[in-house]
Amino acid sequence: MKDYKLKIDLLPKGAWNNDLSKTLSSKDWDIIREKCYKRANNVCEICGTKTENLNAHEVWEFDIDNKIQTLKKIIAICSKCHGVIHFRNSQRLGFGENAKKHFMKVNNCSELDFASHLAEAIILFEERNKIYRWKMIVDLSEYDNNILIKQPYLPYIINPYKSDDLEQLQNKISLAPNIEMIEIDNYRGLIILKCRNMNKIVWCDQDNKIISTKFFFSKFPIIEFCVKDLKCESIILKLNGPNGEYISNPFVLQSPN
Repeated sequence: MKDYKLKIDLLPKGAWNNDLSKTLSSKDWDIIREKCYKRANNVCEICGTKTENLNAHEVWEFDIDNKIQTLKKIIAICSKCHGVIHFRNSQRLGFGENAKKHFMKVNNCSELDFASHLAEAIILFEERNKIYRWKMIVDLSEYDNNILIKQPYLPYIINPYKSDDLEQLQNKISLAPNIEMIEIDNYRGLIILKCRNMNKIVWCDQDNKIISTKFFFSKFPIIEFCVKDLKCESIILKLNGPNGEYISNPFVLQSPN
């Protein structure tokens, strides 16, 4: 990838939970941000634009072979440069064309150069997405020696249902509670369900200890359950409705280490 001054750097899905802005306390993150802004003196550290509206951006290095992400630095940048770095998010919000123009202006390059760089960034993004969990290496001593880094604990989820199992559940003619659809997002640690004929869902661990209870009023609710920080061996769900109860097969949770 050409060494542009401003680059598209798509954070891999497995690292989305590792953002310091999410893992640190708001107090600690504010300490880091303010020191970044003071160092930059209201000037974007990439394009040089003078602005009081700076963003703190984490620059990570990814070692695919060893599944390690290392924090290289935290820089203060303007919102336009930030929009280029996170180009896909800019596209999603409708600012993709503006981000492209800013990339070309800062790097003094053509639209073809931009297209080539974007293609390379997407290929690298997909390659890094083969890793579900990254080990973080972070040194924040230049900001505050008392800031503690907590590696998020996000176990792997094993789906206990095969496609044939779901087809049987979907074709079952019954007014009892049931599961219509299951998706597992192991990047974010999510179990995503579509259920029917139920008004309450209870999540329990392998010892039948209740983890969470929610009530629903929709006929076919879409439910998301995150396993972040859960250190039990497995979880089950109990669907309750006016016509009975359905107890799921256990979703096994494997340690990310």
